[in-house]
Amino acid sequence: MCKDLPPLERAVQFHGHVCPGLLMGVRVAEFAQKHLGVNQDIDEELVAVVETNSCGVDAIQSILGCTFGKGNLIYKDYGKNVYTIASREKNRAVRIAQKYRDINSPESIRYRELNSLSQLTDDQEAEREDLLALIFENTMSAPFEELFDWQDIDFVFPEKAQIRATIRCAVCGEGVMDSKATESVEGLICKACLLAKEG
Repeated sequence: MCKDLPPLERAVQFHGHVCPGLLMGVRVAEFAQKHLGVNQDIDEELVAVVETNSCGVDAIQSILGCTFGKGNLIYKDYGKNVYTIASREKNRAVRIAQKYRDINSPESIRYRELNSLSQLTDDQEAEREDLLALIFENTMSAPFEELFDWQDIDFVFPEKAQIRATIRCAVCGEGVMDSKATESVEGLICKACLLAKEG
């Protein structure tokens, strides 16, 4: 992925297409950069805590550089379009929450209806494209405070990611990070085997 691309193009390239959720994530990422006075993360200078696994998270990854692989993207399965972005260097964090009313505009509701159909007629496809253009314009041009609430918060930074040893699970034989293995009568086992035994 080309880092010289503008943020929106970088997010679209990473995600694969333009959609309303991705646009919201772009707005969040750009606001966080400006508000915190930071650039794209290189080595865990930033931490992102996301409370959803929806499209907007791809914008956080591609624009801010926070990823699961680097250990600075933390996912909380709350189903909320809420993002906390924190800077280690600035010792600051901002929590950004998408406003509820903006998620349920008539355009968004109709767009989701059309997207849920397995096959679209030519007229429906044209309507969907027109709706996406309208949503794009509304999302990218609206004042940030119309779309989101935000507040600076205190933030406890997690330890930076560490390279851990891999051990062999005593049950399935697959490799597992030593810090994620659990002692059992068979020896050290992975979480999947532990859950299978308990289930």
